Amino acid sequence: MTKDNINKSRRRLIQSAGTIPLAVSTSIALSDNHQKSQIKPLDSDLDEIYPRWKTDSAKWDLQTKRFPDQKIHAAMGIADLDFRTAPEITQAIAKRIMHENWGYILTPDSYYESIINWVEERYGENVSRDQLLLATGVLPAIQSAIRAFCPKNSKVVLNSPGYSELYVNIRKAHCVPDESPLINKGGSYSIDFDDLSQRLGQNDVHAFLLVNPHNPTGNCWTQEDLQKIAAICEENDVMLFSDEIHCDFIDEDAKFTPVYSIDTPAIHRRAVVFKSTTKSFNLSAFKTGYVYSHDKEIISKIRDAGHIEFANTLGVIASEVAYNESGKWLNKVSKYINQNMRITEEYINQNIPILKFHKPQGTYLAWIDFGAWMDNIDAKTNAEKGDEKEGDFMERHLVERAGIQLGRGYKFGTGGERYMRMNVGTSKNLLKQALERIKMAANNI
Repeated sequence: MTKDNINKSRRRLIQSAGTIPLAVSTSIALSDNHQKSQIKPLDSDLDEIYPRWKTDSAKWDLQTKRFPDQKIHAAMGIADLDFRTAPEITQAIAKRIMHENWGYILTPDSYYESIINWVEERYGENVSRDQLLLATGVLPAIQSAIRAFCPKNSKVVLNSPGYSELYVNIRKAHCVPDESPLINKGGSYSIDFDDLSQRLGQNDVHAFLLVNPHNPTGNCWTQEDLQKIAAICEENDVMLFSDEIHCDFIDEDAKFTPVYSIDTPAIHRRAVVFKSTTKSFNLSAFKTGYVYSHDKEIISKIRDAGHIEFANTLGVIASEVAYNESGKWLNKVSKYINQNMRITEEYINQNIPILKFHKPQGTYLAWIDFGAWMDNIDAKTNAEKGDEKEGDFMERHLVERAGIQLGRGYKFGTGGERYMRMNVGTSKNLLKQALERIKMAANNI
């Protein structure tokens, strides 16, 4: 077979690989940059601006469709990373692609073992195979858990501001989001336990959905926080769903406390944990995740509530290699992101006083108060003229004046209306350019 035929065959295989997103096929088939790129070693320079345009990237290419008349210098609204993934992951995927068959996969025991070993070694959690359920992602798993324990039209409590897609998935499970607002003191967030207790005490509430580390604020909830939450859930006979997808990105001065590090009967009877490799190793396109609970009956009910236990061939391979071989890559990227967050904090505080920034304890997402800027440009009045929200006007203003796209805070529910979310999981060079552009736009208001 000629080299040209091999390349054509590879493209056909990827395009026909069932659940593999189109972005993968187009990046290989259409992008000259990606065709010519080589697998970089572990110590490759993260400062390199890695091109993601014209790969059907939701983070990048979607914005050109939303703002067709504008040149976007940096898209920083959606939560994925701009780095090459770990080289050993790419190598394992490339090897599997050359086996020219995409039949049903028998999920190997080694994949389960990689998960069990990872949560034990990284977080000291003991999980057995029968306490573990694979999923096609954290969000479908959460939706199945809600269906399992929450009757139709009942309420699911979550903190606000909260991750936008959780609201969507609660509604998809035919339930109603009930917001327990976080207390915001100068950008520092805490849980309002009086409000939380009142809401979980309602007759039509059967679950509390915790996000730890929290998205979008970046809070890591303390051991005391988790103990209080568990006690309130136990008192009101409410399930505790803990979304811990961002747990591998924690600031050096902060601490992540897993729910299952709290060794209480309430936790063991009620807690369900949701995790994935997708954020940690930038594998979102593969749609993988997993769920675990110390109560096997809970896992059984979630399994029965929705057929989520599909296995994606390349997702399984990528995730297993990630957990078994790519810890050093993750450590390096996590350290780099911490540096980026400090750069962002220092730059905004020194150069863009119209913004208020409070460094998050976890995630790679900066939650920035744009309230004064919105007031300065009369965003509310201008938004009403265009039949849009303040955040929509602010986003478009930044794109037009700076070429920078950020996430709209109102999408994250009550308390997010005057905020924008900025993804710093990119090269320092691009981050600094973006901050400089935002500064120039602020100076020209």
